[in-house]
Amino acid sequence: MEQKIRATIQQYAMLQCGDSVAVAVSGGKDSVALLHFLCSLREEFALNLTAVHIHHGIRAQSADRDEAFVRNLSEQFGVAYRCFHFDVPQQAKQRGLSEETCGRLLRYEALESLGTDKIATAHTLSDSVETLLFHLARGSGVKGLCGIPAVRGNIIRPLIDCTSEEVLAYLEQHTLPHMQDESNECEDYARNAIRRQIIPRLAEINGAFETNAAKTMAILREQNVYLEQQALEFLKEHGNDAAAISALPQALKSEVLRKLCREQCGAVPEYRHIQAIESVLGGGQVQINGGATVRVRKGKVEFPAATVGGAYRFAVEPGEYTLPVGVLKVQKINCKQFENFTKDRFSFAVDCDKIKSNLTCRNRQAGDIFFDAKRALHKSMKKYLAEIAWEPEQRAAFPVFLYGEEVIGTLGSTPDITVAPDGDTKEVLYLYLERE
Repeated sequence: MEQKIRATIQQYAMLQCGDSVAVAVSGGKDSVALLHFLCSLREEFALNLTAVHIHHGIRAQSADRDEAFVRNLSEQFGVAYRCFHFDVPQQAKQRGLSEETCGRLLRYEALESLGTDKIATAHTLSDSVETLLFHLARGSGVKGLCGIPAVRGNIIRPLIDCTSEEVLAYLEQHTLPHMQDESNECEDYARNAIRRQIIPRLAEINGAFETNAAKTMAILREQNVYLEQQALEFLKEHGNDAAAISALPQALKSEVLRKLCREQCGAVPEYRHIQAIESVLGGGQVQINGGATVRVRKGKVEFPAATVGGAYRFAVEPGEYTLPVGVLKVQKINCKQFENFTKDRFSFAVDCDKIKSNLTCRNRQAGDIFFDAKRALHKSMKKYLAEIAWEPEQRAAFPVFLYGEEVIGTLGSTPDITVAPDGDTKEVLYLYLERE
């Protein structure tokens, strides 16, 4: 298995000499094997490793046991250790997410907050095959059937070509202990049912099932990359020309429309929404997910934001929020990281200690006024949006930030002094609107 992991690291250029790496360690077999293997590369790559454990606040004594195990394992391996505590059930309720989805978001937010060069997670080929089958069961396009990527941004997955059986053999070879998450035994969870029932049955049909599935996912990834490249080239040349889109082969047409939706209104349309848009390419309009309207007028595919989404309001926590005007990304970062972040008309930042948990985002309303600390004056949102030349038809959906019930600013403004970062700030809540 060691040679296979080395080959994966080399193929995807996962590590550079001197990298700092946050290693996600649950205490389970995969993450223990990952941490142990990366420790074996410390001298070769001059790695600075930190074992990061997430306590989800769900399994009580079992979770405390896992935390103690990872802490002791880190000491044994001689690596730095960090633990983050979350109340996932409460956070999931506040964000309107499932506990599984919320837990995943919180894990990555915690790992990103450390500001390391790389984040290493212990996803294996077996996990990737589970993802393939999960997406296949619920219905998916090519991208959803590509499995888990080996690299995504600064996130690396050195074990992605290794099966669960190979990981177990590695643990036995090196006499490494690991913890067992009892929730993995519960077959109520879809992924657990796939892992415990479906995959073993498919392996009975063909013992090389996982290997063959890996080949299939590799082929689909190549096809997906090509399709995305073709869609980008088409959009550069033809933009939102409805006739040109209508004349495309079906696969490319779907990808172009999917990219247009994401770029123009932040929506990620399902297949039925793509079909609905195709039905009006000759003229007309339809609504897609999130309430976004797609209109074809004068031969152009348009996204009139005045009809997109309607009113919205939510408590702001780290994560991503799809708004009618784009995707609002929220990160908790330290001051040193904040110095390197983009600060423009799409961004906003507040002091975490000052804001606590009372930050709210809603769409702009008539009469909204905020105090722009940088310019030392009160300004109406109506005037501000005209000054930054924001599209008139999208102004009703522009985000405004509140502390309690007081408007404290908007994208591109300096927040009210009561919540603004200053010389004593330790952590910043950084908000950025991504329009593409």
